[in-house]
This record gives sequence, C-alpha cells and structure tokens, in this order.
Amino acid sequence: MSDSRTIWFIHPYAGGPGVGRYDRPYHLARHWQAMGWRCIVLTSSEHHLLDSPRSPGVANIEGVTYEFIRTPAYQGNGLGRIVNMITFTAKLVQQGSALAARHGRPRMVIASSPHPYCYLAAERLARRFASCCVFEVRDLWPLSLIELAGVSSSHPLVRITEWLERRAYRSADAVVSLLPCTREYMFARGLSEPRWHYIPNGVETAQNDCLVDSEAAVLARKWRAAGRTVVVYAGALGRPNHVESLVRAMALQRLAGTDTGAIIIGRGEMKLQLLALIEQFGLEDRVTVFEQIPKRAVLALFRQVDIGFISLRPEPLFRFGVSPNKLFDYMLAGLPVLFAVQAGNDPVSDAACGYSVNSGQPGAISEALTEFASMPTAARREMGQRGRSWVEQHHSYARLARDYLALAGTVTS
Repeated sequence: MSDSRTIWFIHPYAGGPGVGRYDRPYHLARHWQAMGWRCIVLTSSEHHLLDSPRSPGVANIEGVTYEFIRTPAYQGNGLGRIVNMITFTAKLVQQGSALAARHGRPRMVIASSPHPYCYLAAERLARRFASCCVFEVRDLWPLSLIELAGVSSSHPLVRITEWLERRAYRSADAVVSLLPCTREYMFARGLSEPRWHYIPNGVETAQNDCLVDSEAAVLARKWRAAGRTVVVYAGALGRPNHVESLVRAMALQRLAGTDTGAIIIGRGEMKLQLLALIEQFGLEDRVTVFEQIPKRAVLALFRQVDIGFISLRPEPLFRFGVSPNKLFDYMLAGLPVLFAVQAGNDPVSDAACGYSVNSGQPGAISEALTEFASMPTAARREMGQRGRSWVEQHHSYARLARDYLALAGTVTS
C-alpha cells in the first residue's frame, strides 16, 4: 500500500473556477490540501461542460493542481462522445507512470462517474500503485440510459455499461454514492454492505466575499424595491429540469393578481421554448431569462431575491434520491426553497426550509408562491436560516472531505 498522502481524483467532466460548473473535485481538493494531503484532479481537455477550451497538460486552478488529458473534441451524444470517453480512459492507463512521476504515487484513486468508463483506468492504476480504489457514483448506469434516454436494455452500450457497473461494485475498495437511496440497488449487483458510503454533493460554507454584480441582480433589486416578491431559478435549462412549469405558474400568478417576479439563469436546449412561452403568456414584465453567469455572480444574485426554485421532471430513476447542487446553494444563501421534485428523498422537508410540491404542476407551484409572497419577510428569513443551518451541518465540503479521508484510513488499514 502506498504510504503517500496523495489523491488522484479522476473526473471526466471536472469543473472549478473558470473551468466549469461541476466543481466538487475542486472543493474537495482544497479541503484535503488543508488537511495535509495533496490532490490531483485528472480530467479531459475536451468535454461539453467546459467554460472554455483547455490546453492539455498541468494547470493550477486557484491553488488546486489539474491535469487535462488530451482527448478529441466532440459534439452531441453520438460516436464522437464515446470516442472521447474511451480515449480518456486509455490515456490515463498509458500515462500512469508519468503521472506518478509528476504528481506522486497515490494513496487513493477516485473515479467519479458522470460516465463510468473511467473506472477501468482507476482500477488499473490503483492496482499498479497498491492504492485504495474508490468508485464515486453520481448517476446510475446503465439505468440512466434505459429510464431517461429510452435505450433498449439489449443495446450493446447498455450491456457493456452493465458489465462495467457490476465489476466496479465487486472490485472497488469503496463505493461512494451521491444519492441516498441506492443501497439495495447496489447490493443486488454485487456490492457488499461495508463498502457502501453516502457522501452527497456539498457546499462551500466559507463564502468568498468577492461577489460579482450582474444584470439579473440589478433587476431583482429593482423589483424588490417596488414591493415585488422575486423567485430565482439558476441551473440547466434542459428538458429534465422542467423550468416551463415555473413559467406557467407565473401566468397563474398574474391571473391571481399576486405581485411576483421570476428570474431564470442558465443555458440549455429548452431556452428558446421558455422564451416563446413567456411571450405567449405576455409575461415579459415579470419573467426574465438570463444567460449563464459565473458562480460568484449567482451567489451575489441570491442575496437580492426572496425564494429559490428547483424542479425536475418526474422520472422513476429519482426513487434513488437526488442531490442537486443548486438546492444546496439556495439553502446556503438562506433562501427559502420551492422544491418541485418527486424523489426518494426531500431535503427541503427534512430541513423545514420551504414548500415541497409535486413536479410539473403549475397550479401547486403558483399556490406555493402565493404562500411565500403572503409571509412576513421575517418569517421567510427564518425559514431560509433553517435551511442554511441544515446544509452547513450535513453538506459542508469540509465534512465531506473528512468522510472521504476516513475511507482511506479504513480501507487501507
């Protein structure tokens, strides 16, 4: 077993400041470094979630070492993306010795699974360096392909992914689930109970005061100064996010005479449809859509609004629970939350920090918005503070980083 205090965090779509929005590796790495460990984030030089193109090689991302592995560019979800995945996995294995020479032999190798194929590289590298091998499950594959994308269970890609999933559950020293309700599913596929660990998405509780103003924040201040209650959605504008239900709810708010406004921040394939829906209902004066803005600008915006909104289209897959970053960001900002999600867990009810309604029901969303708008400001603030206390207790990256290091100590002893 390697006696180094080095972690290799393999995440094909890793983000971070100026890199991309999926910044879990960055925050965990910062806390591990504060605890005396070294973390190297290994990610792809080409992927669809990058803020801007990245040159292959080593880069310092605000104090955290990243190595961008050269991979081919692609568009969409076709063959090019699969080639990118395979190339990333193969090059990690090929460059194992060179990576160790540059960054040190790892004590723990983590493979995070936006897609699971990188697990094969993590397993090979962990064996080569006698390291703890951790499989971090963000999405359940191939179940996501079958239940969300409608791919046949007999499709070769599903068969391969299922084989890989079972291999990971059998061979990994530890399996980390970001979803709280996956135990039985994973046990049925070869994982033994002591190796299952729940380490969800997190928040950075030590917030940076260098926040950035934006057009959205200016609009929010204007609306609130006029007495309007403002709800915000900040996240992807894809079909699964069901943001059109908020727009339809705002149309009901207008009919009811409730003075509310909605600010929507993000990008995705549904953006044009959302804009068309806003025009159709004549909501331009109370619903505004802005392009995706930097994380610090989002946090500044949260200080100018009254309610955070999150929704997901109903899917059987959510029976395993959800762990959405945007929800925890709302909570940390002290915003009461309107949670339009049906899942195996309900953090908003657990924290008593808002209202939970069924997904995709504009009437229920509108009723909840009316309840929020009728509450005294102090009552909304108290509700939001309950969420902040809860998320700081259960989802701080400092705590999650310690939980991860406990795996290294337990598995490698």
